This record gives sequence, C-alpha cells and structure tokens, in this order.
Amino acid sequence: MLRHRINDMITGKPFERPVRNAYSLVYSYYTHDPNFYYDKQARKVMAQVLRKDSNCVDVGANEGTFLKDILRLAPLGEHIAFEPIPELAERIAEKYPKVDVYDCALSNVDGTSTFQLVTNNPGYSGLKRRHYDFGEPVIKEITVRTQMLDDIYPPDRPLDFIKIDVEGAEYLVLQGGKRTVEKNRPYIVFEHGRGAAEFYDVTPEQVFDLLVEECGLEVSTMEEWLKDGSSLDREDFIDQFDKVTNYYFLAHP
Repeated sequence: MLRHRINDMITGKPFERPVRNAYSLVYSYYTHDPNFYYDKQARKVMAQVLRKDSNCVDVGANEGTFLKDILRLAPLGEHIAFEPIPELAERIAEKYPKVDVYDCALSNVDGTSTFQLVTNNPGYSGLKRRHYDFGEPVIKEITVRTQMLDDIYPPDRPLDFIKIDVEGAEYLVLQGGKRTVEKNRPYIVFEHGRGAAEFYDVTPEQVFDLLVEECGLEVSTMEEWLKDGSSLDREDFIDQFDKVTNYYFLAHP
C-alpha cells in the first residue's frame, strides 16, 4: 500500500495529503535535503525574533506550514499571507481565519500574469518556468493577479517578519515592497538560488544591493546568524549564490 502511494506521489496522481506530507518529511530527512534544514533554521529564527504581538507577512504561503508557526509564536499579531494558487489560498483562508489571505502573486507591478502551476509538485510553481530537480514536472499554465506589497500593507502598521519563497521571483517581491521594507526593516527569510533566480534575469548583486544599500539591512546565512556569526558582504553573498553553498538567507536589521 505504501509503495503504491509513494509511486502515486512520484507520478503526480492524487492521493491523501497527510501521507504525502509524511513521506516528504521522511524523504527530506534521510536524503539530507537542504530544505529540511532550512525550515528548521527558519523556525529557530522565528522563535528568537517574534513576540506575541509581532506582525508578519508570508509570501508564497503554499499550504500554510509557516503560518501555523507564525500564529503560535505571534498570536496577537496581524498577519497577511499571499498565495496565487487559488485552491491553496482558499484552503489556508479557511484554516486560518485570523490571517488576511490574498490569492495573488506579489510582484513589482499590479496586473495579471501567466503562472506555471506544477500540478505534481505545487511548491515549485511560479510566475516563470524554472529548473526542476525532480522527475518530470506536470505544468498547467494559469492566469493570476499580481500586486505590490507597498500597495497592500497598511502604512501605519509595523512589520516585524517576512518569509519569501517564490521560486525565483523574490527580487520582484522586494522591489514591489521596497517602501515597506525600508520603513520597517523587518527580519526577512528568503530563498535566492541557482535554478530559479536566473530565469528572472536577476543577479545576487541586485538582491544584495536592494536589501543592504537601499533598505539598510544586513544579510546572513541563517546558520551563522543563529550562532551570532558575522553577516555576509557583497562578495560573500555572490559567492554563496555562484557555488550554491546556500540558497536560503536572512536579511536583518
């Protein structure tokens, strides 16, 4: 039975979500998938920086995994989630009624865009096709709304934490939220790595300069920040990207 369920996951056939999630967790652990460790590091960062009344934004909320931790750590805060896949946005809105859920893709423009929905692995979905490091992706192209964080986030509300996981479009998200980030200087856990970013014609230099030179933040690996280690300079960040040493980072005051 388990063998058939695992095969269904690989081929993209429907099966029960709890089984898929449990399999993914075990698979990630035993194959030393970096995402498993990045998620653990991100939760440790959140535990250190979030207060009960912290306000958070989850960009690319997917099934709401991080929203659960956000609500646990900051139950009195006001939180916003962005998820362009309609089914997932509807699901997390029902599951977390205290969260304002927007069924759109954050970007640097308001409008509409084609969106590459990877039906057999939705976590890889994004505005553009990217490199897929699993089997054969089954892609359905849909149309989604695009909006800018600066147009949505209340200007009089403090912002403490942002998580960005958008399969290469992180620079677009930051461009569209630059005013909000510059004003609040929140902690930002974000993905930026080869296999995705280059499909948006974005370089690590651009990401670093926006966060550090324009918004006044520092950038570190989560591992080093958790050890009170030093932050990355521009050359270090580029090197991390080029050598794929890390592809999840923390921007911080």
